[in-house]
Amino acid sequence: MAYEKLLNEIYAAVSLKYLWKEYQPYFIKSESPDWINETMNFGLEVSQALLPYDGQEERFIEKYLGCLKEELSPQAFEKYGERLNFYNGRFWAILPDRAVHQDYLSKAKYRFDRKLEKLNRNYVHKRYNGLYLFLHPTDENDIDAGALFEYMRFTQENRKERFGWVFLNCVKTIYVCNYTANTIEPIVLPQNAENFLNTEAEYLRYCHDWEDGTALDLLLI
Repeated sequence: MAYEKLLNEIYAAVSLKYLWKEYQPYFIKSESPDWINETMNFGLEVSQALLPYDGQEERFIEKYLGCLKEELSPQAFEKYGERLNFYNGRFWAILPDRAVHQDYLSKAKYRFDRKLEKLNRNYVHKRYNGLYLFLHPTDENDIDAGALFEYMRFTQENRKERFGWVFLNCVKTIYVCNYTANTIEPIVLPQNAENFLNTEAEYLRYCHDWEDGTALDLLLI
């Protein structure tokens, strides 16, 4: 599991550009939410289905990403041990703890609740609001997207600001929860699409300084 925030944000936008049939150009980098699409009057927030202790690892990665191995503190090696992932002598990720049960449903509910609160407090509101959640399931066949769909529908039923779309990324399938039409539709990634999206996102992550106002589509031309 990789936690690098900007890379995930770019991956989410790229995957919707290529796979979401409702998409119209183009996404512009923003903050709260992470992307704005003026054509669609749409704002997209990107997050991972994480509990609070997962967030500690997320912050650690954002702080030390790309650092040389010797630049990490001894405490980091004591805490994460062999889960620290290095390539060419530099730190890139924290691998999953196989000993910890990954309850994707609890994590997804927790993260959705937090993002819904923020949507109603301090996000720039567009006509349509979207949330893209990386679920990181241990087994995609166990995903009950219908249960999550109903939970999210019920949870935001009486809120002033709601997510019109929630995208549940389960690696090889993206579930599109459309609350404007009350439908859920799976996007099954075509063969080779996962590698293509990963490569595209990684290229974009490092080829440009992602200041607010940067247009994703213009970099893909």
